[in-house]
Amino acid sequence: MGKFLAAAAVSALMTTGAYAATFSGSFALSGDAFSDPGLVVNADPMSHTGSFDLDVGDSITFDLFDIWTDENSVGSDDTVAQSIIADFNFTSPVVSGTLGGSSIGNRSFTGFYQSGSVSWGGPVSLAFGNGGQLDLELSDATFNRGNWWSTTPGDENGATIRLTATYVSESVSAVPLPASGLLLVAGLGGLAAARRRKKAS
Repeated sequence: MGKFLAAAAVSALMTTGAYAATFSGSFALSGDAFSDPGLVVNADPMSHTGSFDLDVGDSITFDLFDIWTDENSVGSDDTVAQSIIADFNFTSPVVSGTLGGSSIGNRSFTGFYQSGSVSWGGPVSLAFGNGGQLDLELSDATFNRGNWWSTTPGDENGATIRLTATYVSESVSAVPLPASGLLLVAGLGGLAAARRRKKAS
């Protein structure tokens, strides 16, 4: 679907002015939620590479992936939470982190209403360089809501998980001494050497 990649275009519409940083990287999904036992979920895309631009102090929210189940109903074994994990690996800047969550099948009114849902821990803070920080948070969602003791299976009845990225602080590189400062250091060094020679004589 290219949602992660599309973030750069989205951010260009949402913010103006010069960008402080471009974040480039990828995400990948894993966890018990994608296989039995439990409510089996699907996601698209399961992994992707892309980039987005942010100024320090700004946030951007965009669609990351869709989630759904093809199961027709929520059985008793589906009401046990299963793990779902999103791994983020950035190449610029070089930093990585993980957001863990869980998915579960829901039954209410003795199973008349059924659905799946996913919830995430977080946000996770990624520290890079000298004082740089990027916070990532994923949205919770309910998907494939149904009634009459069944879900409404299929991707068309799923939900979209959104990523919010916040550029908290930038990495501060070591500031080289300006030329005038170097001259001052050299001058002080020269004075010290002259004083030592004077004492010796």
